[in-house]
Amino acid sequence: MGSVECCDSAAPVDSAQIVAEPPDRKAGFWIRLAAWNVDLACLFLVTTALTFVALTVIYVGGQLGGEINDQVIALAGYTSGAIVLFSGVAYFTIFIGSCGQTPGKMLFRLKVIRGGGREMTYGRALIRSLGWMLSLLLFGLGFLAIACTRHKRALHDMLAGTSVIRLPRTP
Repeated sequence: MGSVECCDSAAPVDSAQIVAEPPDRKAGFWIRLAAWNVDLACLFLVTTALTFVALTVIYVGGQLGGEINDQVIALAGYTSGAIVLFSGVAYFTIFIGSCGQTPGKMLFRLKVIRGGGREMTYGRALIRSLGWMLSLLLFGLGFLAIACTRHKRALHDMLAGTSVIRLPRTP
């Protein structure tokens, strides 16, 4: 049998011990999906603008070179692909690394944290972004881990040692 300790009711009370933060509320699949849809809309706008600028420069360069040939078209295709890939990694890495939140997560009051509730770093955010791509390449199975695991962590969260929590409402 374990021992039971009783406290002295006349002893002074440390208020810091009484006021404890509520446990972190892990964000579930559906609210994270909603935030992700907002992020996809923002990312679509950024990627479209960057691709438009790049393709305009390539087109004008091709015109100045005399013709639009297969090499110019191939360059346009590779450039578009690189912009889509890089902008996604950059978007999530910059936002998550700077404040733990993307615009979608801000809207739904979600935040990415490291183990122990520590703030995010850019390095950890980059690992998470690359892991996010892996989750996507596995036909989305990495995302389904959110709904299927007790800690509500996706594959990219597990790889980066992160969790997504719901922030408390401010009065």
